[in-house]
Order: sequence, then structure tokens, then C-alpha cells
Amino acid sequence: MSFMSSVTVIPSHVSGEDLRTFGTLESYEDYIENQARDTRQLLEKYRAAKTHDPELSSAYKAAMKPIMVTTCWGEAQTTAQVAQILTKTNKPSVQYFYATHALDEVRHTQIEWRRIADLDLADSLDVPYEQTELFRFVNGLPTFLEIVYGQVCTLESYSAHVLFNSIIDLAKEHGDLATAYTYEHVMHDEVRHIGTGLRIVREAIEQSPDPEEAKFRILDLEEKLLPVAIRKLGRDSAIAQSLYDAGMIESKARFEVDGFRQYQIFRSKIGVLPPMRFAGPEMPAPPANGQANGNQPLKA
Repeated sequence: MSFMSSVTVIPSHVSGEDLRTFGTLESYEDYIENQARDTRQLLEKYRAAKTHDPELSSAYKAAMKPIMVTTCWGEAQTTAQVAQILTKTNKPSVQYFYATHALDEVRHTQIEWRRIADLDLADSLDVPYEQTELFRFVNGLPTFLEIVYGQVCTLESYSAHVLFNSIIDLAKEHGDLATAYTYEHVMHDEVRHIGTGLRIVREAIEQSPDPEEAKFRILDLEEKLLPVAIRKLGRDSAIAQSLYDAGMIESKARFEVDGFRQYQIFRSKIGVLPPMRFAGPEMPAPPANGQANGNQPLKA
């Protein structure tokens, strides 16, 4: 089955429909025009908002540093993961889309690093070795189906909720609109990446000569990858600790469970997968007296 192959096989025939299909866009021209417009709008808002940088507190910057540095490092690594996707498919429509995905990740790295540098948070993107585990795991996945599901449907869907939305909320809470605008710009692309990735996974399963075997690969992957993702982006992560210390969440456990629930929502949109075998994190029971005990929902 071609989508399961780790080797690119040049097809003898490419249908015209395959050439016209381009994710949620119709052409490279549309993509370029959309990104040029969004980037100009970001730069205008960014320049106006960054004049307030001297007003930002050192405590706020300390809370942002591990989140923003880890996120920017992840954007740089995602470019390599997307390159893996490109080598594992021979469908032009998929190759076209992931070529733009790779461009998006490079741009994300640049604009996020600009914000890190402007806030003087770091001189380089240094992350602990253990934080690289997710990317090393996904980079070693052998097939097109697994790496699309691992990178786009798991890492990116988790990151969109846990990282980007948290950064946006924390930035707005402290009046840092330049940072909020930066990550809102990133989220415009993430919505397209995730939505198209979910559709591509569904089509790969449906078009597989053995759909049940393809579904088994996803179930097997989830049991291996999700515990790592939860550990790196859940209650025991530096990200959760920073958000907790900054007062943005009242419970690191609830933050973890909320992220997993968001993943389940994304997963359900594929529509052809059987129920998960992975149970997911446990939500601590609320106190009997109904009083706050650190298990409250995220703050608005």
C-alpha cells in the first residue's frame, strides 16, 4: 500500500483533480496572498503594541520564558517533521499542502524568535534534553499515516490548545498585545494544519487496502505517544508550572485533563477511528464541601 511505504514511489499517472486540490486553498497564489496579507497585518499591530514592552513586569517575563522558548524550539523541529511527511507520500495534493506547512513552520520560528528577542527572554533556543523526547519519537515513525497522525493530529492539536492559547491568554492578561498578536497569527495556520491533517488521515485509512490494519496502527501509536505528550504538556511540565505560578490556572491536574479532552475532540473529527484503548489522565475528584482545592477550571 503506497501510503504505508517509507519510500517515495513516483506514480506513472497523476490525475488532474489531484493537481488542483490544495488543502483548504485552491492554489499557491491564494496561499501567498493570504500569508502576505496576514503577515503585513501582524507587523502593523506588532509595531504599535511593542511600544508597551517597558511596562511588562519581570515576573511576567519569567513566567513566559519556558513556554515561549519551548514553543519556538518546537516550531523549528516541526519543519523537519513535515519534511518526513513529504518523503512518505507520492500524492501531489498532499505534497503541495505540506510544502506550505513547512513554510509556515519556518515563519512561525522567525516571528516567535523576534518576540523572544524583543522581550530579552533568551539568547538561544535551549531546551532540556528530556523535552526533545516527543520530537525524537515522532521523527522515527516509519509510515506516512503514523507520522501525519503523530505530528499533526497529536503534537499540533495538543500544542494549539496547551501552548498557543495559553500564551495568548497570559499575554492579554498582562497587557502584552504584541505577544498575543504573534501567537494569534500562528493559530491562523494551526487551524488549517490540524483540519487538513485530520482529513488526510481519514482519507488514508479509507483508501487503504486494509483499513483495519491502518486503524490498528493509530491505536497502537496512541498508546505509545500520548503518555509522552501528556508528560511533556501536562501537570508535571514546566509549561503547567509557569501558568500555575502566573495565576492563569488554579489546577495543573485540570489543565492536563482539559488538554486531553481537546485532543479527543480533534480525534473524533476523523470519524473512522474505533474507541481509544488509551484511558488518558485521571481527573481528581472535587472536594466534598465544594470548596476550591486546586482542581478548578482554567481562569478566563
